[in-house]
Amino acid sequence: MIKDYSENVPDNIDRKTILFFVTLVGSTMVLSSILINILLGAFASMLIQISLVLPPISLFVTAVVSLVTFNVPVAFFSFIMSVMGIYFAFMVWNKIPFAAANLKIALSAIGDNHGLWILAYAVSIKAYIWVLLWFAAVTEIVEYHTFWVQDSNDRVSTQGYVVAFVMILSLCWTNQVLNNIFHTTIAGVVGTWWFDPEQRIQRRPGHCGCSPAIFDSWFRSSFYSFGSICFGSLLVGILQVLHLIVRCGRKNRNEQRLRGRDQPNTSDFLFCLLEFLVEKMEFMMEYFNSWAFVYVGLYGYDYWSAGKKVTTLFRERGWSVILNDQLVVRSLSMMSLLIGLLAGLFGVVLGFFVLDLTGALSSAIAIFFFGAMLGRASCQVLFGVVTSAVDTVVVCFAESPNQLKNHHDPELFRDLVDAWRKAYPEECGF
Repeated sequence: MIKDYSENVPDNIDRKTILFFVTLVGSTMVLSSILINILLGAFASMLIQISLVLPPISLFVTAVVSLVTFNVPVAFFSFIMSVMGIYFAFMVWNKIPFAAANLKIALSAIGDNHGLWILAYAVSIKAYIWVLLWFAAVTEIVEYHTFWVQDSNDRVSTQGYVVAFVMILSLCWTNQVLNNIFHTTIAGVVGTWWFDPEQRIQRRPGHCGCSPAIFDSWFRSSFYSFGSICFGSLLVGILQVLHLIVRCGRKNRNEQRLRGRDQPNTSDFLFCLLEFLVEKMEFMMEYFNSWAFVYVGLYGYDYWSAGKKVTTLFRERGWSVILNDQLVVRSLSMMSLLIGLLAGLFGVVLGFFVLDLTGALSSAIAIFFFGAMLGRASCQVLFGVVTSAVDTVVVCFAESPNQLKNHHDPELFRDLVDAWRKAYPEECGF
């Protein structure tokens, strides 16, 4: 009897551990979406305000501590950055209600189509599966094909470089396509919510309360608009590969210079400049695509027509669009930090009940950090839904503001117009 019990102890421990991790992962995924729906809309303004005030205060404290310890360079730069942070907060403080109003409307649209949270996790799982398949394919090619090496010194052949370029491009391109299909789907769903109020209240029985707009929008994005999405994604994918090549070239150049003890020369400057230019081009292309695919999801435009619409949007709205994005991202960052802390605490409490962590301080700390990272990772998945919805709300309000007034809660329209008047009184047409 004693022998049998001792043999079963590891199995019991394994079962408890599996139960703990499954419960923690599932609970974090569900609680993250619930907290985002409940807290983000109610405390959006406060989260943005904290995100604007906290960094300058932290930098000022760093400057004071550095000055006391006679670390003058760190104190000087920390103080300069703190002043710049205060100036930025002062300049955009009156824009906070506008960003919060857009965020509130976006969350209202998501609340009527909460199946988007499920879709977000499904897309993430699909992306992970694709990366695993890609790694398996690369491993197969490297281990069982000889065209990689050119000679006995294991130098890569020209054919090997071409295959490597194509494989890396396939990884970046496919990831971009998956993300942009998801982004375009959300734009279509929010557009349906905005323009077709009757369809937003429809539900398919037995389908988790999801509206038909989710499947319809996904179908349009995956088939009718697939070519436009692939083309825009290809442009970003090529820039990502070029960025990787330039960064690797710069790294190799630095290693050669360190081994040969050479002085920096013109090539080092050119590599640095080229990496900077490619990185900024990649960022600008991704940002442009995020707006272009909103028009693709809303109206089914081809990529070039959507690009022209984006150009018109920025010509008319300009910095208001960019500042709105930045403030929304700040609120999401603070929300991510809060959910991460709550997930960590929940993991510790769950660990005490399931794993009996009494007296195991190191295990409790490890579980806290694991739960916090899991919570933040879950937020990153879900925040893609929120940012895409906010971008779509900005476009819909620019295109057809009266649809919000006539077909939805009048308070949403009133709050957005009031915030628009305060933030941009000269541009507001109401």
